[in-house]
Order: sequence, then C-alpha cells, then structure tokens
Amino acid sequence: MTARRHARVAGAAVALFAIVASAIPSAVAQDATPVAQPVAPTRPAHIHSGNCVELGDVVVPLSDLTASVSEGVGQADRATPAESSFTTVPMTLDAILGADHAINVHLSAEQIDTYIACGELGGVLDAGGTLVVGLREESDSGYTGIAFLSPGVDGVSTDVSVFIAPVIGAAG
Repeated sequence: MTARRHARVAGAAVALFAIVASAIPSAVAQDATPVAQPVAPTRPAHIHSGNCVELGDVVVPLSDLTASVSEGVGQADRATPAESSFTTVPMTLDAILGADHAINVHLSAEQIDTYIACGELGGVLDAGGTLVVGLREESDSGYTGIAFLSPGVDGVSTDVSVFIAPVIGAAG
C-alpha cells in the first residue's frame, strides 16, 4: 500500500470510531463524577495459644478480615454484611488441636488490644476432618462469627477461613 492509501484507511478508521463513540458515549468516556467507594476496615486475626479468657502468644497470624467493597447485588439493602479472611497456615490441624489454641479477631491494627470475637479451637471433626467453631462476641463489639479449619491438601498445612458479622439487632 502506498502512503496515501494508508492515510485514507487510517482516516476512515478514525471517522468510523468517532461515529461509534458518539453513539455509545459510556463505552469510551469515564463518568465525570466518580463515586467514592468506602474503605473497608481490616481486622487482624490470629491463632493464639491458650483460650479466650487467657490468650497466650500469637502462634500463627491469619490474614486480616475485610468486607467486600463494591456495588451491591441481590438483596444488598436487606442482607447482613459480613467480613472474612482465608489463610493457609503452616501447621497441621492435629498440631493445632494438640494444644490449647483460640482464634481471636481484633478491632483494627490501630486498636489491636480491643478484641471483638474469639473462639477456642476444639470440638468434633466432620467426616472430611474439618472443624467448625463459633466465635463469640468480645468487648460488647456487636460481632460474632465462625471459623472453618480444614486439613490442607499438602498434608502439612491447615486452611483457615474466618467469618464475622454484626449480631442481628445489636446497637451500633
């Protein structure tokens, strides 16, 4: 192709793009007034030695709990918001259950001494070797939750999911 022909093809492509773009402005232009998304708080969580009354040292840190921040779906105006985390910890579930341990959730990194939910690790394993425990409210936080501990596929780790949600009808 000659340079003149390249210029005509390029010009036609630009013109076609301009026509399509003007017919569908949202496809090529960003909304001029972006909506600020709220920042979800992060809540540190740990497996501690001991129990919820007498927490010992942190044995394993867990991923911080967070709430999803995006556009609501389904019955978003009626659903109870929840926060969650997932961590693969480098201990077997047998090792975790072989001594007294508890999962503790903190209000925030800045307020690490304020505990909002805690649960001792123990109970009955299901047929797949999974343990599910409740996390009770601490410090009148208005939050309770559950923790789900499952043997890792590698045989030497444990997958830990932690979920908290406001107590239905709680003040705050």
